Amino acid sequence: MQRTLSSFLALWLLLASSLHAEIGLNPFSWFSGDDEDIVSLNIASAAEEAEAASMLKHGKGQLEAGSTGSASRTFKKIIKGYPNAKATADARYYRAQIYMTEGRWVKAFRNLQEIIARHPNYENFDQVISSQFDCATALMEGARGRILWIIPGFKQYTEATREFEQIVRNAPYSDYAPLSLMNIAIVSERQDKPEEAIDALDRLINYYPQSMLAPDAYYNMAETYSNLVKGAEYDQGSTRQAISYYEDFLILFPQSKHLGEVESNLDSMEDLLARSQLSLGDFYYNYRSNNTAALVFYNETITIAPESQAAEEARQRIADIEAGVKPTNSASILRKILSD
Repeated sequence: MQRTLSSFLALWLLLASSLHAEIGLNPFSWFSGDDEDIVSLNIASAAEEAEAASMLKHGKGQLEAGSTGSASRTFKKIIKGYPNAKATADARYYRAQIYMTEGRWVKAFRNLQEIIARHPNYENFDQVISSQFDCATALMEGARGRILWIIPGFKQYTEATREFEQIVRNAPYSDYAPLSLMNIAIVSERQDKPEEAIDALDRLINYYPQSMLAPDAYYNMAETYSNLVKGAEYDQGSTRQAISYYEDFLILFPQSKHLGEVESNLDSMEDLLARSQLSLGDFYYNYRSNNTAALVFYNETITIAPESQAAEEARQRIADIEAGVKPTNSASILRKILSD
């Protein structure tokens, strides 16, 4: 038993020595609590920092001289050879800028994302987010340039949406977050994806109520819902949502230049909803002889849009019911057919 234990310890020490020799890892630090060697694996040495900084200076000189190809290769060498050096973050940034000048927006965005992932304390973080926003916007608007085999001017809506979402995650407290959400909504509308537009606008409204884009978010939300309305004969869930957001807009932004347009749109939605309730009342009055239910819907019609034509018709129906007026003969015949 003692010999077996001794053999095991000898084998463990041999493996530990190999680990230390190959990657510089001190196995005894697991037990001693000394993690200096582990941390050092992710930190460039002083010599590596100096070499990377020197190469960065050389690459910037090439870039300023107009040799973008040579500069890009120099920056690539820094990224490959000194992944943990401070200068590497700048190398990634400058390489992304080169890709942007070439119209390689996806490639540029990914290089910028590497800075955020690998260099979280990069001092030019705001410029990185700004450049990412430019890349996503270029894809959204179909900026000309090399995008693999895609023809110039092609709008990559799906990729643009993905990049805008990444910007929101990268910098949720920046001004670019609400801007990105608004662009996601715009792209979704262009793709005929109202549910995704509603989701983006809802996040903008709830997470960034003080944003300068908040009025536009409320207005666009109301418009998106109103575009989903098919008519008075259909379910009015979208109509009610549109009315709600138009009303919120009028309360929250009474000085808006769009006030007249919003009021007009609100009147249209309320009239449509009132017309829907009138139709339901007519159904119960004419075809079911259920005056109680009919009165409920006629009164709702008047409450929703008291000045509308639908409200006038509802008042007349209520007067007919109170006077004991029977439905028309054609309605009675149809009611009999339906009951049979």
